[in-house]
Amino acid sequence: MIIEIIISHLDFLLIERVRELRIQFKPYMDQVTLAQKIGVSEGYIGNIENPKIQSKYNIRMLHRVAEALNLESYHTLFPDKIVENDLVRIRLKLKENSSRKHEIDKSGKAISRFEILMIKPLNKKEYQLWNSKNKIDKLKYLQIISD
Repeated sequence: MIIEIIISHLDFLLIERVRELRIQFKPYMDQVTLAQKIGVSEGYIGNIENPKIQSKYNIRMLHRVAEALNLESYHTLFPDKIVENDLVRIRLKLKENSSRKHEIDKSGKAISRFEILMIKPLNKKEYQLWNSKNKIDKLKYLQIISD
């Protein structure tokens, strides 16, 4: 399945980084365990990690995540450089997942659930549509490109 989402580029990077750190945590930490450690519902982390759902971490939750993962610095969560664009359109090819448990490759890295096909900043017109109060004109977070 190929989908396209509109999201803050920084939010996207943070979500993927938290997922990667969670999976690499020793011992392995699943979504439910992380949710319990940071005091949120069991589905909270799953909703954030699902690119089809418009959920994200807030600063307070990132603090709790950093504590749950025993991080020494917030630098571990954030990209090394400032992202160039705020809102971006990201096209993803979702991979078939044979099991619910996230897999780790031989080097210990989390295996991606999708392939990034495109990342493109929103233009001025798209920004206006994204911020539109008119529900008919407003850009949608998720668009299914193909099954």
